[in-house]
Amino acid sequence: MADGVAFMTPGGIEGRELAQGFEVRGYLSTELGSAGLNSGSATVSPGGGLPYHTHPTGELIICVAGQADVYVTGRRYRLSALDAIHVPSGAAHGLKNDSDQVAIMHTVFPTGTPEREFFDEGWDVVDCASSDASVPESLVVHADAQVVTLGESASVISLTDPGDPDRDVAARVVCLEPGAALELPVEAHDQSMFLSSGAVLCEVDDQRFEMANFCDTVCVRGGQARRLENPGTESATVVISEAR
Repeated sequence: MADGVAFMTPGGIEGRELAQGFEVRGYLSTELGSAGLNSGSATVSPGGGLPYHTHPTGELIICVAGQADVYVTGRRYRLSALDAIHVPSGAAHGLKNDSDQVAIMHTVFPTGTPEREFFDEGWDVVDCASSDASVPESLVVHADAQVVTLGESASVISLTDPGDPDRDVAARVVCLEPGAALELPVEAHDQSMFLSSGAVLCEVDDQRFEMANFCDTVCVRGGQARRLENPGTESATVVISEAR
């Protein structure tokens, strides 16, 4: 992929099993032409998960379907649709789906080639409904997040806490009602635009992408103008994320 050119990766690309019941798909990566941002999804079967591991960068984990538990050194957070947790570099974390339905998680890293190190060490489990300054991770519960309404047909909700000092990725969800269109401000960094429901048209400068399938992802380059439009009859949501 040529530098500086936006592109779309379809959500239906082939996945690979990273652990039992944990299948990953990558939409933005160094290999795909996005050296500074990795965007993907993990499909987690009932009973499946990923053991404790660390990354040399932070990771943002967003639940887009079903529910799953994220563990950070023993602290257990249950994520439902559009809940998000930022785990900073070096913090040991894992994930488990103890429900009876498939969960789909959207993951974002501030590098095109994320690395991870697995280990067996565990901690006593403590259930947590929120996070604070005493812990390194930062949880945003979608139902409690601040909503910025843009007229009657569009809204933007932040999925990352601006007060998190270790935040190296940021994300927000844009909700568009049928017929709505939204001009987005030009940003300095590459962005991942991940379709989590409905269908949208994404215009990037003179390029036009039809995001019609769950998990379709467009890489928008820094400095490019963007416009989203919902031409359908159902509401649509797009998760926009970027490295900071």
